[in-house]
Amino acid sequence: MGMRLKLLGLSAAFFFWAFGLIDFYYKTQQFSDQNFSADGIVILTGGKERIQKGMALFQKLKAKRVLISGVDKIVKLEIIKAKQLKGYDDFHQFTDLGYGAVNTFSNALEAATWVKQHDFKSIALVTSHFHMPRSFWLFTKTMPEIEIFPISVDGDDSSFIHLLREFHKFYLTKVVSKFLLDTDTEIPTL
Repeated sequence: MGMRLKLLGLSAAFFFWAFGLIDFYYKTQQFSDQNFSADGIVILTGGKERIQKGMALFQKLKAKRVLISGVDKIVKLEIIKAKQLKGYDDFHQFTDLGYGAVNTFSNALEAATWVKQHDFKSIALVTSHFHMPRSFWLFTKTMPEIEIFPISVDGDDSSFIHLLREFHKFYLTKVVSKFLLDTDTEIPTL
């Protein structure tokens, strides 16, 4: 009887985990381009075509500024222009590079500081499909008063392993952020 209960418990746990994973996958596919306007564009580094899509969005929306968050300290705007901003040469004066972020949580803090500095009321958030739920969660928690429009990019991070990693990180982030993010407190600066 004890072994049967253990197997039943394991089966139920696996069912809920599998259902959650499938639900997470379908939610990641629902972030798509929408009609909106935004004061700024925040592009999270770490995947192919994010910068290009963010700059195309900047041009389309006529936003005020772009933040590329999570840039390695050795990378300068000239390198990004040469490698990823072909065709967007005129926009470099509206582009800020964020060197303070090393993970998604610090991306959100860096962006919150940038949004506050420019007194923006809305932003478009550009990252990959599987990264978007966690990013969007953290950004809305650090900037609850800001309207955030999620824009997903098809990138090179669409493997099943990446899906599993982001699924687990998303739920871990939700649990941990309950303790770390109090929306009544001031956003710390980087």
